[in-house]
Amino acid sequence: MKALVYTGVGTVQLEERPHPGEPGEGELLVRVKVCGVCGSDVTDWYMQPRAPVVLGHEPAGEVVAVGAGVSDFQVGDRVALHHHMPCMVCDLCRRGAYTNCPQFKKTRLYPAGMAEYVRVPREIVAGDVLKLPDHLPYEGGALIEPIACCVRALDRARVQGGDSVVVIGAGFNGVVLALLAPHWGADKVAILDRVPSRLARAEALGITSFNVESADWQARVKAWTGGHGAGIVIVTPSKAPVIQQGIELVAPGGTLMMYGPPAPDDRLSLDANYTFFKEITITSSYSASPYDTRRALSLLANGLIDYRALITHRFPLDQADRAWHLTKAAADSLKIVVEIS
Repeated sequence: MKALVYTGVGTVQLEERPHPGEPGEGELLVRVKVCGVCGSDVTDWYMQPRAPVVLGHEPAGEVVAVGAGVSDFQVGDRVALHHHMPCMVCDLCRRGAYTNCPQFKKTRLYPAGMAEYVRVPREIVAGDVLKLPDHLPYEGGALIEPIACCVRALDRARVQGGDSVVVIGAGFNGVVLALLAPHWGADKVAILDRVPSRLARAEALGITSFNVESADWQARVKAWTGGHGAGIVIVTPSKAPVIQQGIELVAPGGTLMMYGPPAPDDRLSLDANYTFFKEITITSSYSASPYDTRRALSLLANGLIDYRALITHRFPLDQADRAWHLTKAAADSLKIVVEIS
C-alpha cells in the first residue's frame, strides 16, 4: 500500500509500505478515507528522531475487517480514530494527566494515519474509536482529534464565565480555540497574528483580530481588555519569545496556556517576582483524552463548529507531499487534509 513517509529534515515522500495485515483479537482494520496534516507532522525537531516514519494521526475511514472478540464495530462502519489510548486507571489517569499515562505513550496506529490502511490496536478499539453520524463526512471526522486537543486546552486553562481570552496565532488551532472559547463562557475573545490573510480569515469568522506587526499592538490589546490584561492567554506558537509576550498580556490572577510544544533546548526567561506578585498561573496542554474526542465529535455533529470553514485545502494521496510542504509554510492555509481513498 501507499503511505506518506517523513524521511528527514524538510523531506517527505510517498512510498510503498507493507499492508498492516488482518486484525488480531480485539483489533480493527480500517481503510483510511481522509487524514489531516498536523503542525507536529511538519516540526522537524519532533519528527527527525523518528525518521523514517509514516506520518498522520488525524484519520477517518471505513472499517474493512474486525478482529475476534470485537462486538461494538462491524465492517462498513464509518469511524474516526485517535492514535493513543490511556489506561484510565493509573495514578496519572486518575489525576486527569491522561496524555502522560505510560499506555497512552505506547499505543499507536499501525503504521499511521497517512496510509491507505491502518490496523487499530485493541486498546484504542476499546476506548477511542468513534462512529461518525451519517451527516458528518469523513473530512469532518478527521478534525475530531485536533479539535479535541483544543477542548482539552480550554479545560486546562480553566476558561470560565466573564473571561477575556487572547489567542496568539491564527492558524488552525488558534482559530478553533478562539471559536470555542465563548462556549466555555468567555465574554471576549481576540486573536493575534502577523499574517494578513490569517487575520482576515479570523475576522470573517467573527473573531476580533490584532496584527502584531503594528507598532502599538500591545497597547491596543491591553486597551481591548480594559487595561488589565487578559484573564486567559493561549499561545499556539512554540517559541519562547512569543510565550514571554503572552505572559506580559496576562491580567493579575490570570492564566498563560502554552499550547504549542517548545523544542527541547528552548528556555523561558521568567521574571519570578512579577509572576509571583501578579499571581499568574502558567500551564500547558498536550494532545487529548477519550473524553475530549467525544466532546469534539459532539461539537461537530451538532454544528457548534463548522468543519467546512476550517478546511482550506484538499489533496489526493499522490500529492500528499504538497499538503505537507504547504502546512510547513504556515502561510494562508488553515487545515489541510489528504483524501486517501
